[in-house]
Amino acid sequence: MNKYFWASASSDISSAFRRRFGKVLGACLISWGVMSTSALAQRYIVPFDSVEWRFTESVDMCELNSFDPHTGFSVQFILLAASPMKVRVEKRGVRSLPTSTSFNTTEPVWGTSQSYTTTTIERVNKQGAALVTDDGATLMLDDMASGAWFNVNAMDFDVYFPTTNFKPALEQFNECRYGLPPVNFQHARRVELRFQQGAVDLTEGQKRTINDISTLVKRDSRIIKILIDGYTDNSGDSVANLQLSKQRGSDVAQWFMGNGVSKQMIEIRGHGDRYPKYDNTTQQGRDKNRRVEIRLVRK
Repeated sequence: MNKYFWASASSDISSAFRRRFGKVLGACLISWGVMSTSALAQRYIVPFDSVEWRFTESVDMCELNSFDPHTGFSVQFILLAASPMKVRVEKRGVRSLPTSTSFNTTEPVWGTSQSYTTTTIERVNKQGAALVTDDGATLMLDDMASGAWFNVNAMDFDVYFPTTNFKPALEQFNECRYGLPPVNFQHARRVELRFQQGAVDLTEGQKRTINDISTLVKRDSRIIKILIDGYTDNSGDSVANLQLSKQRGSDVAQWFMGNGVSKQMIEIRGHGDRYPKYDNTTQQGRDKNRRVEIRLVRK
């Protein structure tokens, strides 16, 4: 387009003017052409014989990833228990990638008669040196399961990860994702259960919470202790409050043990109305202080 503009403009210039400034115009055209070319990202396809998709896992996390040593780009599909799947892209040696970067699934570049579903994600967030999004990650993985490629694109890079040898790692990832516990360690490591005035019995929702945490504890051998601390507000007698806080903590512990958690892992303490975490001069604060705190300790 730029070259066409210059050629049309020059048609009305006198031949003398063209002779005089022809070299200057030519130099401008060449310079402009180089600038236009350099401003466009050069496509790079990770070679089929070097692209590798790998699967890794922990008790509460599944990951599918690939790394290209030539460009330094790494791609990770990460699923943490009870959380949406995320796509994470990072470039080795680069502290910050532009947020204008888009993540895409694309048809294989050679073209094919097969119909592909593709996804483009243009809203990504910074996370340290990486770009991360949970918007559309599952859709992208579904596209890739059908043969689409992964692409990361910005003004100065356009990198394609073929899905060669993708399915073995994907099968492991899917097996992992459907076997994740109902809660992850970060969410379960510190939980508060709150109680009505004078109440001891657990609600159905609180029982489900303990069930979920119990499942994680039984799977994660790194969790060595469950600390259960009962508290009350400052209403009533301090001695009665101490007994009430111990009873609440004991009931929580019994529910853990009923879910198969070893008694030796559990430590119960009742604090009564000591150590208020919230303001006891307000109703809202008192409601929050009637609580049992559950903390998980890893080795």
